[in-house]
Amino acid sequence: MKKIIVIIIIIFSLLSCSKSGGSSNSNFSSITSAPPPAPQARMMQEEETVSDYAESSDSVNNNAERKLIISADIRINSKDVEKTYKSVEEKLKEYNGYFDNVESSKNRYYLTIRIPKENLFNFISFIEQNENIENKNINTQDVTETYYDTENRIKNREVLLEKLRNYLREARNIDEILKVEDRINTLTYEIETMKGNLKNLQSSIDYSKVTLNISNPEAIKSNTNIYNKYLNLISFLKEFFSGIIFFLIGFVAVAIPITLVLALFYYICFGKIGLIKKLYRKIK
Repeated sequence: MKKIIVIIIIIFSLLSCSKSGGSSNSNFSSITSAPPPAPQARMMQEEETVSDYAESSDSVNNNAERKLIISADIRINSKDVEKTYKSVEEKLKEYNGYFDNVESSKNRYYLTIRIPKENLFNFISFIEQNENIENKNINTQDVTETYYDTENRIKNREVLLEKLRNYLREARNIDEILKVEDRINTLTYEIETMKGNLKNLQSSIDYSKVTLNISNPEAIKSNTNIYNKYLNLISFLKEFFSGIIFFLIGFVAVAIPITLVLALFYYICFGKIGLIKKLYRKIK
């Protein structure tokens, strides 16, 4: 009998433990389970994740193509600047280049040229072989890091933009909709701006800039001497006529008062008044 009572007590103890364990598990599950975050909170979490990824990821891969901007500045002495200009124009067409800017004056051309980078050094070799180069300067700027960094930032922002558009569909109230739309507009503007910068950068990479200063120093010097002689002649004539005019003005300024005084003296002494005449008659 005692054994039966002990067995019953043990069974009830086991049953009570299993019930308490089930209730504690249910309480734990109820505590750990939480409602999903709101679209606005999820938007901020995703944006922080994308930003962290953009900052931590390497923008330049070791195997990536180097992005170089090559420019050249060349000064040419030419006895016939028109002929040199024409030859440059023809060769530029052959190499698929174009004039970005043309400035000209007598015996001088200043040209800004854009030419595909693969044809740049062939074009420079042509000039060296056919023209008298006074000075040449070639500059190379490595923009690899800037290029790939901008490219990665665009990709990351485009991913974030797509997520924001999805969050916009899940927005629960007007305030959330306005905040998400404002962030979408800002992000879209940033993407378009970066795409424009990347396009300009790619254009500078693909088409090298060449500035050509073509001049005829001898003709310019001769023209300068003639011009200086002309200026000297003009200066001399100005001084000569200025002196004559000054003399005439001075002469008139002095002569008129003297003439008036003499006329008055003659009028008083020998004219109608004739004081000297009268005095002479009395003495006589």
